[in-house]
Amino acid sequence: MRLSELAARLGLELHGDPGLEIGAPAPIEAAGPGSITFLAQPKYASHLERLAGACVIVTREMLGAVRGSALISANPYLDFARALEVFFPPYRPAIGIDSSAHIAPDASIGADASVGAGCVIGAGVRIGRRATIHPNVTIYPKVIIGDDFVCHSLVSIRENTTIGDRVTIHNGVVIGSDGFGYAQSAEGWTKIPQVGGVAIEDEVEIGANSTIDRATMGATTIRRGAKLDNLVQVGHNCEIGAHSSFSAQTGISGSVKIGQWCVFGGQVGVAGHIRIGNRVRAAAQSGIPNNLDDDATVGGYPAVDIRKWRRMAAAAPRMPELLRRVRALEAELHRDDTEE
Repeated sequence: MRLSELAARLGLELHGDPGLEIGAPAPIEAAGPGSITFLAQPKYASHLERLAGACVIVTREMLGAVRGSALISANPYLDFARALEVFFPPYRPAIGIDSSAHIAPDASIGADASVGAGCVIGAGVRIGRRATIHPNVTIYPKVIIGDDFVCHSLVSIRENTTIGDRVTIHNGVVIGSDGFGYAQSAEGWTKIPQVGGVAIEDEVEIGANSTIDRATMGATTIRRGAKLDNLVQVGHNCEIGAHSSFSAQTGISGSVKIGQWCVFGGQVGVAGHIRIGNRVRAAAQSGIPNNLDDDATVGGYPAVDIRKWRRMAAAAPRMPELLRRVRALEAELHRDDTEE
């Protein structure tokens, strides 16, 4: 593909040779002649010295350091991701419904859909246009799904779930399983009926083997643009704010409300019935037992301000030595008291 065509498809300003043939994207340390790459951080600028035959996506401020061709971008990392999609469009099976799929007579599927082998789509389901449903997906009755839905194999979507437009769900996800609710008595545990549902807004992406529990009443809600990594658990009656992002193995207990643009590292745990503000960041393996205000950045367990947590983490390896010194000082003070 000529660089001029790529620039036009990405909507970026071109500097250099418009006729340069671009073979494939590459990371900056592996890029060579005919590659398209990007520079997002100045610390990698030394790589530009050898890239005269490549094209680099850079900010306008970095343009002077480029020896070859360049595309000007306000966000080079984002536009490189868009270039990857140009060269490697996602796999989409042919339009049509496989003969082995079982679709309820009153289910409605929009135009240009692909439904794979072994899928089961229940009564009253409504699915929008251009859906891609890979093999062995099960959609329970009364589920409503918008346009441009992508659902990979072995997903289960339970009844009373609503899903917006341009949502992607990866392999093995379970949406709408019962929330974890029991009442205790002398005889044991009595299950609390989970009669609510799940509401997923537009442009959400849910990673493989994640689970989102149905609400006891009302709806567990995932707001627009939220991104869940693999193996994320969202408990019943939670609300996940727009554009928040959770890394793998994050667990959110029931009835938690999380604001917009939050970012959690891997294996973060959140206690139930708390409120977390907007733009909160949590380091990997943080445990959050209490409410957090807007713009908090926390780490550790129990999670504290990240600066305090870093000091605590730096001090932890010295604890055995400090304990020995304290014991020695205590013994010396005890001897002094005895001598007196």
